[in-house]
Amino acid sequence: MRARRPHSVALIVASAIPALVVVWSVDPWTPILMGVPLILLLASTTTGVIARPSTTALTVLAITVATAGFASLLYGIPGGVVYLDWGYVTVSDRSIEIAAAAMLRIVVIALPAMLVGASISAHEFLATCAVRRIVPDRVALAALIALRLVPVIVSDLDETRQARRANGRSASFFAVALTTLVVAIRRAIRMSDVAEIRGFSRPNRTWSVYRRLDFRDWVLVVGSAVIGLSAVILVAYLGVWNSAIR
Repeated sequence: MRARRPHSVALIVASAIPALVVVWSVDPWTPILMGVPLILLLASTTTGVIARPSTTALTVLAITVATAGFASLLYGIPGGVVYLDWGYVTVSDRSIEIAAAAMLRIVVIALPAMLVGASISAHEFLATCAVRRIVPDRVALAALIALRLVPVIVSDLDETRQARRANGRSASFFAVALTTLVVAIRRAIRMSDVAEIRGFSRPNRTWSVYRRLDFRDWVLVVGSAVIGLSAVILVAYLGVWNSAIR
């Protein structure tokens, strides 16, 4: 039997914590002290639910990490012992520390998001925001419809490009985008009329996918927040905090 999927709000909070924490510091210790416990927490509270990232996603992550690390290593702020000094290229203790911090920051931000990304439901998240009065119903519905129409608009772009080429007309990006925009606006007008007729604008409507956060969801939310805060406090206490805001 497949495990129950964690609430999308809990998954979004847990995956957003790293980005909210590491933005304040460029030291290599904050991502380590936060990333390892957070990934373990995600693995323990989402057993049987999270999926292994695809090979393509891991390859893109590895290339991004290597590029950021290499650039920071060669062009980072010099300091300490200098190992290589050639024009604009300087490799020193300081640049090595910055390169390590840059690579770890990318990993600790991207990896949790990649682990839980496939399990996040935009419909469930927006339904929760609407029921809890975080955003108005109309805004939640508009955002949900916009997300659902993204694949349709991509398909429209391809069909418009093929149609213009078949008619011997220019298939430049501007011409294709303009035609697709007109089609999207007309579709949006029709959908708004249909939604109004079916009563989507009435207050206190029922959202079929809405559900409350259960105990495991709250463990994930509170645990991720505690891990992020504890990492910041510990790094500051150890004296290795390197503020990113000067």
